[in-house]
Amino acid sequence: MPTKTKLKLFIGIIITAVVVYYSIGALKGLHVGELFHVHINWGLALVSVAIFAYANYIRGLAYTRGIDRDMDRMTALQIVGIGHAANMVLPFHVGEGLRAAFFPRGYSAIKITNLLVIPAFADFAAIMILSIAAVPFAGFKDQNLLKALWILTFLCIAAFILFVILIFFLPRLRSYLSEYLNLDTVKMMYWVLLSWIILLVSTWIGLVAFGFPWVASIRMSLAVFAATNIINFIPATPGAIGLFEYGTILGLGGLGIDPTTALSASLLLHLIQYAALLPLGLFLYMKSLHGQYGEALSNLWHTNRQKDTKSIKLKRTK
Repeated sequence: MPTKTKLKLFIGIIITAVVVYYSIGALKGLHVGELFHVHINWGLALVSVAIFAYANYIRGLAYTRGIDRDMDRMTALQIVGIGHAANMVLPFHVGEGLRAAFFPRGYSAIKITNLLVIPAFADFAAIMILSIAAVPFAGFKDQNLLKALWILTFLCIAAFILFVILIFFLPRLRSYLSEYLNLDTVKMMYWVLLSWIILLVSTWIGLVAFGFPWVASIRMSLAVFAATNIINFIPATPGAIGLFEYGTILGLGGLGIDPTTALSASLLLHLIQYAALLPLGLFLYMKSLHGQYGEALSNLWHTNRQKDTKSIKLKRTK
Protein backbone atom coordinates (compact mmCIF):
# COMPACT_ATOMS: atom_id res chain seq x y z
CA MET A 1 0.00 0.00 0.00
CA PRO A 2 1.42 3.44 -0.90
CA THR A 3 2.65 5.59 1.96
CA LYS A 4 0.25 8.38 0.95
CA THR A 5 -2.73 6.04 1.25
CA LYS A 6 -1.52 4.76 4.63
CA LEU A 7 -1.21 8.36 5.82
CA LYS A 8 -4.77 9.16 4.70
CA LEU A 9 -6.09 6.08 6.46
CA PHE A 10 -4.18 6.99 9.64
CA ILE A 11 -5.50 10.57 9.58
CA GLY A 12 -9.03 9.24 9.01
CA ILE A 13 -8.73 7.00 12.08
CA ILE A 14 -7.36 9.88 14.18
CA ILE A 15 -10.21 12.18 13.11
CA THR A 16 -12.74 9.48 13.99
CA ALA A 17 -11.18 9.00 17.45
CA VAL A 18 -11.12 12.75 18.11
CA VAL A 19 -14.75 13.15 17.04
CA VAL A 20 -15.87 10.29 19.31
CA TYR A 21 -13.85 11.67 22.24
CA TYR A 22 -15.23 15.19 21.93
CA SER A 23 -18.75 13.85 21.30
CA ILE A 24 -18.76 12.16 24.70
CA GLY A 25 -17.47 15.28 26.42
CA ALA A 26 -19.82 17.63 24.57
CA LEU A 27 -22.94 15.57 25.23
CA LYS A 28 -22.10 15.38 28.94
CA GLY A 29 -22.28 19.15 29.05
CA LEU A 30 -25.92 19.09 28.00
CA HIS A 31 -27.20 17.35 31.18
CA VAL A 32 -29.93 15.79 29.09
CA GLY A 33 -31.26 13.90 32.12
CA GLU A 34 -33.05 17.08 33.19
CA LEU A 35 -35.30 16.76 30.16
CA PHE A 36 -36.98 13.66 31.54
CA HIS A 37 -38.46 15.72 34.35
CA VAL A 38 -40.43 17.72 31.76
CA HIS A 39 -43.47 16.51 29.84
CA ILE A 40 -42.18 16.44 26.26
CA ASN A 41 -43.89 15.27 23.10
CA TRP A 42 -41.07 13.08 21.80
CA GLY A 43 -42.96 12.40 18.56
CA LEU A 44 -42.85 16.10 17.68
CA ALA A 45 -39.23 16.21 18.86
CA LEU A 46 -38.38 13.50 16.30
CA VAL A 47 -40.19 15.54 13.63
CA SER A 48 -38.02 18.51 14.61
CA VAL A 49 -34.91 16.31 14.30
CA ALA A 50 -35.95 15.17 10.81
CA ILE A 51 -36.62 18.75 9.69
CA PHE A 52 -33.25 19.87 11.07
CA ALA A 53 -31.46 17.10 9.16
CA TYR A 54 -33.40 17.91 5.98
CA ALA A 55 -32.22 21.53 6.20
CA ASN A 56 -28.67 20.24 5.64
CA TYR A 57 -29.76 18.59 2.38
CA ILE A 58 -31.33 21.86 1.25
CA ARG A 59 -28.15 23.71 2.21
CA GLY A 60 -26.19 21.34 -0.03
CA LEU A 61 -28.33 22.41 -2.99
CA ALA A 62 -26.61 25.79 -2.75
CA TYR A 63 -23.75 23.99 -4.50
CA THR A 64 -25.50 21.62 -6.90
CA ARG A 65 -28.17 24.10 -7.97
CA GLY A 66 -26.10 27.19 -7.34
CA ILE A 67 -22.42 27.96 -7.64
CA ASP A 68 -21.13 24.48 -8.52
CA ARG A 69 -23.55 22.59 -10.74
CA ASP A 70 -20.90 19.97 -11.57
CA MET A 71 -20.93 18.70 -7.97
CA ASP A 72 -23.20 15.74 -7.20
CA ARG A 73 -25.72 15.99 -4.35
CA MET A 74 -24.09 13.37 -2.13
CA THR A 75 -20.76 15.22 -2.19
CA ALA A 76 -22.52 18.50 -1.40
CA LEU A 77 -24.38 16.86 1.49
CA GLN A 78 -21.11 15.42 2.80
CA ILE A 79 -19.44 18.83 2.74
CA VAL A 80 -22.34 20.43 4.61
CA GLY A 81 -23.31 17.59 6.94
CA ILE A 82 -19.82 16.57 8.04
CA GLY A 83 -18.83 20.18 8.60
CA HIS A 84 -21.87 20.86 10.80
CA ALA A 85 -21.42 17.59 12.71
CA ALA A 86 -17.76 18.43 13.37
CA ASN A 87 -18.77 21.85 14.69
CA MET A 88 -21.01 20.10 17.22
CA VAL A 89 -18.12 18.15 18.73
CA LEU A 90 -15.05 20.29 18.04
CA PRO A 91 -14.37 23.81 19.34
CA PHE A 92 -13.82 27.07 17.45
CA HIS A 93 -15.98 26.06 14.42
CA VAL A 94 -13.22 23.72 13.26
CA GLY A 95 -15.75 21.93 11.05
CA GLU A 96 -15.73 24.85 8.62
CA GLY A 97 -12.12 24.07 7.76
CA LEU A 98 -12.58 20.28 7.70
CA ARG A 99 -15.06 20.64 4.84
CA ALA A 100 -12.19 21.31 2.45
CA ALA A 101 -11.12 17.65 2.70
CA PHE A 102 -14.39 16.41 1.19
CA PHE A 103 -14.47 18.37 -2.06
CA PRO A 104 -14.10 16.31 -5.26
CA ARG A 105 -10.62 15.40 -6.41
CA GLY A 106 -9.20 17.76 -8.98
CA TYR A 107 -10.55 20.93 -7.38
CA SER A 108 -7.81 23.54 -7.02
CA ALA A 109 -7.06 25.14 -3.68
CA ILE A 110 -8.37 28.47 -4.97
CA LYS A 111 -11.66 26.92 -6.13
CA ILE A 112 -12.16 25.11 -2.82
CA THR A 113 -11.47 28.33 -0.93
CA ASN A 114 -14.02 30.20 -3.02
CA LEU A 115 -16.61 27.45 -2.57
CA LEU A 116 -16.11 27.62 1.19
CA VAL A 117 -15.94 31.39 1.65
CA ILE A 118 -18.80 32.48 -0.64
CA PRO A 119 -21.47 30.21 0.94
CA ALA A 120 -20.17 31.20 4.39
CA PHE A 121 -20.90 34.84 3.57
CA ALA A 122 -24.30 33.74 2.25
CA ASP A 123 -24.96 31.98 5.58
CA PHE A 124 -24.08 35.16 7.45
CA ALA A 125 -26.34 37.24 5.21
CA ALA A 126 -29.23 34.78 5.60
CA ILE A 127 -28.88 34.77 9.40
CA MET A 128 -28.86 38.56 9.51
CA ILE A 129 -31.85 38.89 7.18
CA LEU A 130 -33.94 36.47 9.22
CA SER A 131 -32.75 37.80 12.58
CA ILE A 132 -33.48 41.42 11.72
CA ALA A 133 -36.87 40.44 10.28
CA ALA A 134 -37.58 38.38 13.41
CA VAL A 135 -37.23 41.25 15.87
CA PRO A 136 -40.53 43.09 15.22
CA PHE A 137 -42.48 39.82 14.99
CA ALA A 138 -40.86 38.20 18.02
CA GLY A 139 -41.90 41.00 20.32
CA PHE A 140 -38.96 40.76 22.73
CA LYS A 141 -37.40 44.00 23.95
CA ASP A 142 -34.01 43.03 25.31
CA GLN A 143 -31.98 46.21 24.75
CA ASN A 144 -28.60 44.45 24.57
CA LEU A 145 -29.75 42.09 21.83
CA LEU A 146 -31.53 44.86 19.94
CA LYS A 147 -28.39 46.99 20.11
CA ALA A 148 -26.28 44.11 18.82
CA LEU A 149 -28.71 43.57 15.94
CA TRP A 150 -28.61 47.23 14.91
CA ILE A 151 -24.81 47.34 15.10
CA LEU A 152 -24.52 44.19 12.98
CA THR A 153 -27.07 45.58 10.53
CA PHE A 154 -25.13 48.79 9.95
CA LEU A 155 -21.86 46.87 9.74
CA CYS A 156 -23.35 44.56 7.11
CA ILE A 157 -24.66 47.48 5.07
CA ALA A 158 -21.30 49.26 5.29
CA ALA A 159 -19.41 46.09 4.32
CA PHE A 160 -21.72 45.51 1.34
CA ILE A 161 -21.24 49.09 0.11
CA LEU A 162 -17.47 48.80 0.52
CA PHE A 163 -17.47 45.49 -1.34
CA VAL A 164 -19.39 46.99 -4.27
CA ILE A 165 -17.01 49.97 -4.40
CA LEU A 166 -13.96 47.69 -4.41
CA ILE A 167 -15.40 45.58 -7.23
CA PHE A 168 -16.16 48.70 -9.26
CA PHE A 169 -12.73 50.34 -8.81
CA LEU A 170 -10.53 47.23 -8.78
CA PRO A 171 -10.67 45.45 -12.16
CA ARG A 172 -8.41 42.68 -10.86
CA LEU A 173 -10.84 41.87 -8.06
CA ARG A 174 -13.75 42.09 -10.48
CA SER A 175 -11.99 39.68 -12.82
CA TYR A 176 -11.20 37.33 -9.93
CA LEU A 177 -14.84 37.21 -8.82
CA SER A 178 -16.39 37.28 -12.30
CA GLU A 179 -16.89 33.49 -12.25
CA TYR A 180 -19.30 33.85 -9.32
CA LEU A 181 -20.98 37.19 -10.09
CA ASN A 182 -23.88 35.66 -11.97
CA LEU A 183 -27.37 34.20 -11.63
CA ASP A 184 -26.04 30.99 -10.06
CA THR A 185 -24.88 32.99 -7.04
CA VAL A 186 -28.39 34.39 -6.64
CA LYS A 187 -29.76 30.84 -6.78
CA MET A 188 -27.20 29.80 -4.19
CA MET A 189 -28.45 32.53 -1.89
CA TYR A 190 -32.02 31.30 -2.35
CA TRP A 191 -31.14 27.76 -1.22
CA VAL A 192 -29.05 29.03 1.69
CA LEU A 193 -31.89 31.26 2.87
CA LEU A 194 -34.40 28.43 2.46
CA SER A 195 -32.23 26.10 4.57
CA TRP A 196 -32.17 28.62 7.43
CA ILE A 197 -35.95 29.07 7.21
CA ILE A 198 -36.31 25.29 7.54
CA LEU A 199 -34.03 25.39 10.60
CA LEU A 200 -36.32 28.06 12.02
CA VAL A 201 -39.29 25.73 11.46
CA SER A 202 -37.39 22.98 13.29
CA THR A 203 -36.94 25.31 16.27
CA TRP A 204 -40.65 26.13 16.22
CA ILE A 205 -41.62 22.43 16.25
CA GLY A 206 -39.08 21.80 19.01
CA LEU A 207 -40.64 24.46 21.23
CA VAL A 208 -44.09 22.99 20.60
CA ALA A 209 -42.70 19.57 21.54
CA PHE A 210 -41.51 21.10 24.81
CA GLY A 211 -45.09 22.10 25.61
CA PHE A 212 -45.46 25.70 24.43
CA PRO A 213 -48.63 26.58 22.43
CA TRP A 214 -48.40 26.37 18.63
CA VAL A 215 -49.09 30.06 17.93
CA ALA A 216 -47.02 31.43 20.82
CA SER A 217 -44.12 29.20 19.76
CA ILE A 218 -43.85 31.10 16.47
CA ARG A 219 -42.79 34.26 18.29
CA MET A 220 -40.58 32.25 20.61
CA SER A 221 -38.80 30.50 17.73
CA LEU A 222 -38.08 33.86 16.09
CA ALA A 223 -36.61 35.19 19.34
CA VAL A 224 -34.52 32.06 19.92
CA PHE A 225 -33.31 32.05 16.30
CA ALA A 226 -32.14 35.67 16.47
CA ALA A 227 -30.48 35.38 19.87
CA THR A 228 -28.74 32.02 19.43
CA ASN A 229 -27.42 32.61 15.92
CA ILE A 230 -25.99 36.02 16.73
CA ILE A 231 -24.28 34.65 19.84
CA ASN A 232 -23.10 31.63 17.82
CA PHE A 233 -20.89 33.95 15.77
CA ILE A 234 -18.51 33.63 18.71
CA PRO A 235 -16.33 30.58 17.93
CA ALA A 236 -15.92 28.83 21.23
CA THR A 237 -17.18 25.57 22.73
CA PRO A 238 -18.21 22.47 20.74
CA GLY A 239 -21.77 22.89 19.53
CA ALA A 240 -21.85 26.33 21.22
CA ILE A 241 -22.59 24.57 24.53
CA GLY A 242 -23.33 27.27 27.09
CA LEU A 243 -23.62 29.99 24.48
CA PHE A 244 -26.67 28.36 22.90
CA GLU A 245 -28.34 27.98 26.30
CA TYR A 246 -27.56 31.60 27.14
CA GLY A 247 -28.98 32.79 23.84
CA THR A 248 -32.17 30.78 24.33
CA ILE A 249 -32.64 32.14 27.85
CA LEU A 250 -32.00 35.66 26.54
CA GLY A 251 -34.48 35.28 23.68
CA LEU A 252 -37.24 33.62 25.69
CA GLY A 253 -36.60 35.89 28.67
CA GLY A 254 -37.55 38.87 26.52
CA LEU A 255 -40.95 37.23 26.10
CA GLY A 256 -41.48 36.73 29.81
CA ILE A 257 -40.36 33.08 30.08
CA ASP A 258 -38.59 32.39 33.37
CA PRO A 259 -34.92 31.31 33.15
CA THR A 260 -35.52 27.80 34.54
CA THR A 261 -38.14 26.96 31.91
CA ALA A 262 -36.04 28.61 29.19
CA LEU A 263 -33.01 26.53 30.20
CA SER A 264 -34.98 23.28 29.96
CA ALA A 265 -36.30 24.33 26.55
CA SER A 266 -32.78 25.17 25.39
CA LEU A 267 -31.56 21.70 26.42
CA LEU A 268 -34.27 20.08 24.30
CA LEU A 269 -33.49 22.30 21.29
CA HIS A 270 -29.79 21.54 21.68
CA LEU A 271 -30.48 17.83 21.99
CA ILE A 272 -32.49 18.02 18.75
CA GLN A 273 -29.48 19.53 16.99
CA TYR A 274 -27.16 16.79 18.24
CA ALA A 275 -29.68 14.06 17.37
CA ALA A 276 -29.93 15.44 13.84
CA LEU A 277 -26.31 16.27 13.08
CA LEU A 278 -24.19 13.60 14.77
CA PRO A 279 -25.82 10.52 13.17
CA LEU A 280 -26.02 12.31 9.82
CA GLY A 281 -22.39 13.43 10.02
CA LEU A 282 -21.18 9.97 11.06
CA PHE A 283 -23.10 8.30 8.22
CA LEU A 284 -21.76 10.76 5.65
CA TYR A 285 -18.23 10.45 7.02
CA MET A 286 -18.30 6.65 6.79
CA LYS A 287 -19.70 6.90 3.27
CA SER A 288 -16.92 9.28 2.28
CA LEU A 289 -14.36 6.83 3.66
CA HIS A 290 -15.97 4.07 1.62
CA GLY A 291 -15.79 6.20 -1.50
CA GLN A 292 -12.24 7.47 -1.12
CA TYR A 293 -10.51 4.75 0.85
CA GLY A 294 -12.77 1.71 0.51
CA GLU A 295 -10.56 0.06 -2.08
CA ALA A 296 -7.46 0.68 0.01
CA LEU A 297 -9.11 -0.83 3.09
CA SER A 298 -10.23 -3.85 1.07
CA ASN A 299 -6.71 -4.37 -0.31
CA LEU A 300 -5.26 -4.05 3.18
CA TRP A 301 -7.70 -6.66 4.52
CA HIS A 302 -6.92 -9.08 1.67
CA THR A 303 -3.17 -8.56 2.09
CA ASN A 304 -3.33 -9.30 5.81
CA ARG A 305 -5.51 -12.35 5.15
CA GLN A 306 -3.02 -13.69 2.59
CA LYS A 307 -0.17 -13.18 5.07
CA ASP A 308 -2.10 -15.07 7.75
CA THR A 309 -2.84 -17.90 5.32
CA LYS A 310 0.83 -18.17 4.33
CA SER A 311 1.87 -18.12 7.97
CA ILE A 312 -0.51 -20.97 8.81
CA LYS A 313 0.75 -23.02 5.86
CA LEU A 314 4.36 -22.49 6.95
CA LYS A 315 3.57 -23.63 10.48
CA ARG A 316 1.85 -26.75 9.17
CA THR A 317 4.81 -27.52 6.90
CA LYS A 318 7.20 -27.29 9.82
